[in-house]
Amino acid sequence: VSDLAAQTPGFSFRQGFGRIGGGGGAGVRPSVRGMSSVVGAPNAAFFVDGIFVSDNISSYQLDNLERVEVIKGPQSALFGRGTFAGAINYVTRKPTNELSGRIKVTAGQYDNLEVSGYISGPIIKDVLSVELNARSYEFGGDYINADSGKRDLGDQRSKNYGGRVLFTPVKNLEILGTFSYSRDEDKGYIYGFQGSAKNNCFAAPIVGTIPFPRTNTNRRGFYCGEVSVLPSYAYNNDAVEALGYHGLDRRFYRSNVSATYTTDSGFSLTSITAYNSNKSITGQDNALVPSVNPALAIDGSSTSDFSQEVRVLSPQDKRVRGLIGAYYYRENVREGFSVNTANNTRRPIDSADGVRSKSVFGLIEGDVTEALTVSAEARYQSERILGSTEILGVAGSPAPPPTGLREVKFNTFLPRVTARYEVNPDLTLHASAAKGNKPGGFNNFPTDSIAADIALFSQAGFDVFDEESAWSYEIGAKGNIGRGINFAVAAFYTDWSHQQLSRGEPYTRLNGTPNSVVFIQNAGASEIKGFEVDFSGRPTDWLFVRAAYTYVDAEFTRFFDDTTQEIYDTDGRPAFLRGGVRNPLDVDSTDGGDVSGNNLPQTPSHQFVLTGEITRPVTDDIEFTARADLSYESKRYSQVDNLNWAGDSFNLNGSVGIRRGNWDFSVFGRNLLDDKTPLVVTRLLDFNRLLTRVNPLTGLNQTTFFRDFAVSAPRKRQIGVSASYKF
Repeated sequence: VSDLAAQTPGFSFRQGFGRIGGGGGAGVRPSVRGMSSVVGAPNAAFFVDGIFVSDNISSYQLDNLERVEVIKGPQSALFGRGTFAGAINYVTRKPTNELSGRIKVTAGQYDNLEVSGYISGPIIKDVLSVELNARSYEFGGDYINADSGKRDLGDQRSKNYGGRVLFTPVKNLEILGTFSYSRDEDKGYIYGFQGSAKNNCFAAPIVGTIPFPRTNTNRRGFYCGEVSVLPSYAYNNDAVEALGYHGLDRRFYRSNVSATYTTDSGFSLTSITAYNSNKSITGQDNALVPSVNPALAIDGSSTSDFSQEVRVLSPQDKRVRGLIGAYYYRENVREGFSVNTANNTRRPIDSADGVRSKSVFGLIEGDVTEALTVSAEARYQSERILGSTEILGVAGSPAPPPTGLREVKFNTFLPRVTARYEVNPDLTLHASAAKGNKPGGFNNFPTDSIAADIALFSQAGFDVFDEESAWSYEIGAKGNIGRGINFAVAAFYTDWSHQQLSRGEPYTRLNGTPNSVVFIQNAGASEIKGFEVDFSGRPTDWLFVRAAYTYVDAEFTRFFDDTTQEIYDTDGRPAFLRGGVRNPLDVDSTDGGDVSGNNLPQTPSHQFVLTGEITRPVTDDIEFTARADLSYESKRYSQVDNLNWAGDSFNLNGSVGIRRGNWDFSVFGRNLLDDKTPLVVTRLLDFNRLLTRVNPLTGLNQTTFFRDFAVSAPRKRQIGVSASYKF
């Protein structure tokens, strides 16, 4: 996905926590045209053959990939759920009616070895075809672990197996079944704390030191400026593995069946049924520093989802065309466990969290003239979000049933209109307007918190966060400027309301020790303006070139952030009381919390892609190839305060190789410039330095921690070779 994003203007992707994490938030951060996410569900959804993927897609088997579609902007009819900012659709290859296949081997630095292949062909010609594919992937890690001296940070292992069956019993009926299994086993990822001692701005004024530093404000210190990767990283993999676990042990099962019946008149009826499940165990070292007593957290979870879609498509050769359909999606968070690392016993846990989504959709498209085509589509979606409070059980006993069952419902109507005008065969103009939506949900209160803090969180309204919505507009042109060069230009504007962002709150554990929890909160309003320019083609038969640029101006237009106000606080009093009432006792300025005009976090303002590929014959049956891809992204702010950021990144990949018949051999280099820009900078706390400050929710002193920031590092420069044979 990272390689795909580097080649796609307006699409940025950061994965700073290895392969841990679901579809979005901290684990995976897809950003399409400035619509990024910090926590919670992603703003852009991944699909495989049009089927929504609810979990991490980073280790998906791509050997049967035919193409990838990156669709920008909300999609009402064809994709729908989760496409708030856009959709990334992996289109896989159907089994062939002739025997074919490929095997590919890739080896590189850092004990990188990948072997993949597929075989496809008929069982009964023109009636039944089958494809089988498999993949084995190993990467030994590229960073020295300061905890053990081993080079095992970023170590990853994957096994993938899959197959497809294409059945055409009669000429008008096609049934396609797909199944896949994958298992990931990873060690700790490259992620660590910068350390609060490096904070260089907004220091907490210390007025006492007993039993530890005390301040009469809300400040906890901050770091201002560009954040760099750390000089070393630590993750106690040995301690995790001594308990019998890995940093990540995840198993995916994916299956779907699609059936399409086409009438003699050209109407088609399609049914798509999918079921997926995921069992995941994470073994995390929360200390992230060399230690003989690591702060381990080992947890297991399981989820499953089921979806059913039915749609009718009219004949596509008519002047007026359309489709109509219905969709149902069910997602369940199921049983899990938490490990007591002191005696290595599992405490069971059960959950009633989930999603129930129903929608109907339709599209109508017509040729107004030979040159002008317009379309209108819409989706009405009703989504129920289920929440619960999980209770840890006793080792060896069944999990207690969850309590605090909650439900919130979001109904929305999502229209989209588009127009295309063909000026001539070399120039087409287009325009679109669409509404997008991402449902709200529940924040989980910490299960180890004292009752008083839970009551405070509930009174402050932290238990529920609202849905967000946006209207997106685009105008553009596509065409050919001659000499084999195609172009695409587009300008876009997004009016974004109630963006879901993060805030951290301190609390006291049942054992009296301090901790912190992250909640999702809603911003007021945001605005995104920008444009894209993309040129590509073959000026000669041996040279392919591409140059693309995206500019994004994404900023808040209305948002007061309490967490940012704490950074600037001087009197220990919150600017606003519960319910948004101005605090009459607050004597310092409230301007520090008003982030209107600030850039949205985790999204670059500038992206640039430059590609060149040469293909030249050496002899009658040998062909030489060389390719280079340079991608650039400007700095991205870590949070809404815009006080610190990850800097500009330059990533250069390249390869040279030869082809002879069905053989292909190449030498490749990744990150040839050895770019060291952090993938992600995360606002956290220094859990090794206690601080007493004023609790902004109560006005009373509370023990918490100095501010800290965690930094993830990118993959290092790597050289390798790849060879494949196809038939």
